Amino acid sequence: MNDKKRQLQVFLGLALMGGLTTAVPVQAGGFSTPTYGAPGWGRAFAGGSLFKNDPSSAFNNPAAMAFVDRSIAQFTVDYARVKIQYKGAAFDYAGNPISSTPLGGDGFPDGSATTANNNEGGQGGFTAWLPTGFMVMPLGDRFAFGLSQVVPQGMRSTWDEDSKLRGFAVDTKIETVGLTGSLSFKLNDQFALGGGVIIQHSKGFVSQNVDLLSAAAVSDSELGGTPFPSDVGGALMRIKVDNISAGWFTGVVWKPTEKDTLGLNYHARIKNKMTGKYSIRADQFSYNLLTQPSPFGGSGTLVGTAYPGLELFPDGAHASTQLDIPASAGVDWAHRFNDRFTLGASVVWTQWSSFEDLTLKSGDMTIVSIPYHYKNTWMYSVGGDWRATDELTLRAGVAIDQTPTRNSTRDPRIPDGDRTFLSLGAGYEVKAINGLTLDAAYSHQFVQEVKLKTKNVDRLGAASLDGKAASSGDVVSLSATYAF
Repeated sequence: MNDKKRQLQVFLGLALMGGLTTAVPVQAGGFSTPTYGAPGWGRAFAGGSLFKNDPSSAFNNPAAMAFVDRSIAQFTVDYARVKIQYKGAAFDYAGNPISSTPLGGDGFPDGSATTANNNEGGQGGFTAWLPTGFMVMPLGDRFAFGLSQVVPQGMRSTWDEDSKLRGFAVDTKIETVGLTGSLSFKLNDQFALGGGVIIQHSKGFVSQNVDLLSAAAVSDSELGGTPFPSDVGGALMRIKVDNISAGWFTGVVWKPTEKDTLGLNYHARIKNKMTGKYSIRADQFSYNLLTQPSPFGGSGTLVGTAYPGLELFPDGAHASTQLDIPASAGVDWAHRFNDRFTLGASVVWTQWSSFEDLTLKSGDMTIVSIPYHYKNTWMYSVGGDWRATDELTLRAGVAIDQTPTRNSTRDPRIPDGDRTFLSLGAGYEVKAINGLTLDAAYSHQFVQEVKLKTKNVDRLGAASLDGKAASSGDVVSLSATYAF
């Protein structure tokens, strides 16, 4: 291959990667996101990227690129729909039931109670589009170079501003879009090594109602537990932060037989301090609590009296939080029974225990710290490809993904449970365009119903929940893969 053609391929690959800079997450356990094209979704990620000529190896296991026999690029678009339903009760700091609250003319709860049953709960969820891209180029007989654009971490949940969960969550969105470069080296026909780096842009958006009077009533301050009423006024706190960070990943591939391939991959933990701004959209009553002198005396506001050393600004101020990307390691196996049927299996471990809490700071002040105490998780999958005809390949797979959340700290932001992926897929080689393959996959997520029996931190009003959350998800994945 001449140098000009190689340069053109590199340019086209970089253009493909650069064009995929807007993404919305497709949620898996915690706030992780599967990083595969439609073929991987169709087999429920089983076998990782060890199937023949899979360009997603550029990120998932760069060592596997060494066994890709020609340049190949893949563009994928995923559509996700996630539904969440809460059934149960909510209570304020004094143990009084909380119901969904009607909105006033200014868009905030007007403080009046409703006749709604406290056990009716609420509904949340979202729909989203997710583009990803991969490209692998062999460089001679031993080396291969890869590029990818992935969303390795991301989640989203949305609840109505007037739901009984408003003191715990309204909008939560976390997404990490990464551009990667990787290189592999084939030691011989059986072994290959690979590694890569990722430059990623992380964004986070969180909003929820803050019950200022309830927070003041339960705070450890000179107010002495004054029994203020709850659900009076409206103050919606919104935090928007982002960061650019870098990390690394590596892998090894071994082919012990002509029909078997084993792979081991590791993605290192990435430190990720996100900075931005918080703001508070308050009605007049809550605005006065934040700005006017406290009626209980002293030189500060009621909020300042309730939270010694903390000052909240209605018009917003600097905000920061530490949201590291956890390390993960995976073992993949693929066995080719014959020219028609290949089966794969995978086991992935994620070090979610590194996520202890979500702490929001403004300068040296801690606005709030919400404990989560995530636990390490395992994901198991099995699936395969069956080549029905020379043009048509059918796929199926199942995966079991553990949740990192705990009953004691689970809240409506990520009401996550153990989930099972059931996937089907198909690929078609377009004979009219040499090298072009079109793939589609559908995956349904059955999510375990989980308990939401938790109490909010004092600074957010100390409300409590006693109920259950049921979730489900559907993903449709479409890929176009071109080998050249």
